[in-house]
Amino acid sequence: MERELKMQLATSQTSQLRDSPFLASLLTEPPHTDDLVSTYFDTDDFALHRCGVSLRVREGGDHRIQTLKTTGSVQAGLYERAEYACAVNSDAPDPGALQAQMPKNSDIGRLLRDIEAAGRLQPVFVTRVRRSVCLLRLPQGDEIELALDEGVIEAGDANAPIHEVEMELKSGEPDHLYQFALDLLEAVPLRIDYFSKGDRGYALVVQEHSKPVRAQPLELGQGDTVEQAFRQIARNCLAQVHGNERGVLSGHDPDSVHQMRVGLRRLRSAFDLLQGLIAAPPSLQEEIRWIAAELGDARDWEVLARSTLPDATGTAPADVNAATVGHASAENAKKNRERAAAAVDSVRYTRLIIELTRWLGQAGWREGLSEDQRGALNKPVKKFANKTLYSKHRTLMKRGRNLPELDAGRRHRARIAAKKLRYATEFFASLYPKRTVRHYTATLAKLQDDLGWRNDMVVADQLLKTLAAAQPETTTGVGYARGYLASRVAADHDILQKLWKRFRRLSPPQ
Repeated sequence: MERELKMQLATSQTSQLRDSPFLASLLTEPPHTDDLVSTYFDTDDFALHRCGVSLRVREGGDHRIQTLKTTGSVQAGLYERAEYACAVNSDAPDPGALQAQMPKNSDIGRLLRDIEAAGRLQPVFVTRVRRSVCLLRLPQGDEIELALDEGVIEAGDANAPIHEVEMELKSGEPDHLYQFALDLLEAVPLRIDYFSKGDRGYALVVQEHSKPVRAQPLELGQGDTVEQAFRQIARNCLAQVHGNERGVLSGHDPDSVHQMRVGLRRLRSAFDLLQGLIAAPPSLQEEIRWIAAELGDARDWEVLARSTLPDATGTAPADVNAATVGHASAENAKKNRERAAAAVDSVRYTRLIIELTRWLGQAGWREGLSEDQRGALNKPVKKFANKTLYSKHRTLMKRGRNLPELDAGRRHRARIAAKKLRYATEFFASLYPKRTVRHYTATLAKLQDDLGWRNDMVVADQLLKTLAAAQPETTTGVGYARGYLASRVAADHDILQKLWKRFRRLSPPQ
């Protein structure tokens, strides 16, 4: 299993890395430099790529090594993936030689047999890299191989530069690798590298976009403790965050922005569940709010430009000049999407996500806990879930009293309560009979969706007012759209009343 942390840096920062006193203090031997040429192979229909596998032959000096890597998992820049390698005598790969290293009847083994039999492998792209390698030993005894790669990826007439740092854990704990990266960040402004060389190469030849990643169902055990459940919930939330980073980074995928934001909101709700027992350090909480706000601005403008405005102005008279409002909103959405991408591709986000991952891995919340608090964390999660769902259900019932008649401020508080209840129910769903949970969450989801839509209308009204103040030429169109949205909210009164009445009949899963 390969474990390496991949970071990227600007061309101007390579000398900072090479001359870093921090790295010099950890060297076990002088660095060495190699020129490496790697050719990636696939079929004409990219069968390996579609199965999440890359296959390359790397030439270094007189040696040729073929390596097959699986997608594996990526968390906070740490790649953990299966890797199979062996020497070859030519520039072409030998799939049969790799199969001996793989589990019998594995999917990858069968795929290689099929491809080998058909003789369909061909070069797809090439990487040319000058690699500077040094072996480091941390104070705890861990060994890390640090490689600075500078070069280019070539695919026909297309190419892309390479400026990256790979930190492979040769021996020791992943947590120490993260701490090493944080220490290195103090000397060199590195950023998480979300794309391997293989990813970048395929991006030159295959036109595809990262798909938005939704939250995956959780499977908690009846015997899990509160603390064990929290760890699983937090990892589940972070998996959704990490799964959408590439899409956000592309700058053109609003759905990934939305899903990454949802992952962060779910994580913050998880902290809310354990209030008094588990609390992230204030600095981490502040940084989580920062990145959530960056994504939130992008999402708000996107909803206005892609959904709300088309509905509001689709049949508007020509003299309203709706197109001007639509164009201005789309431009703002684009700018905020690019701003969100820049935030995710920043040193600040890199530091946040590494620190958060370390804190979760170390169970940093245990510091300063009393014996009673530690005892509470060790209790079965089912009892805690019962109490939590009952409490959050009561909060929503209280805040939602006369819900259709509430003003925007109080309705917003009810919406937040509904959202937290829904997240909590989804977190603990596996602890209850499916039929009970399914009916409860479906009814709650419809109520929350309606409240969310109403909140979108409030946000849209605020954005439209801001737009008119900044760009007077949109004033007429903004006025038309605001009037239309106000009428839609008023017409929703009876629908909200029915949804609220339906939910009030229910009790939380117990």
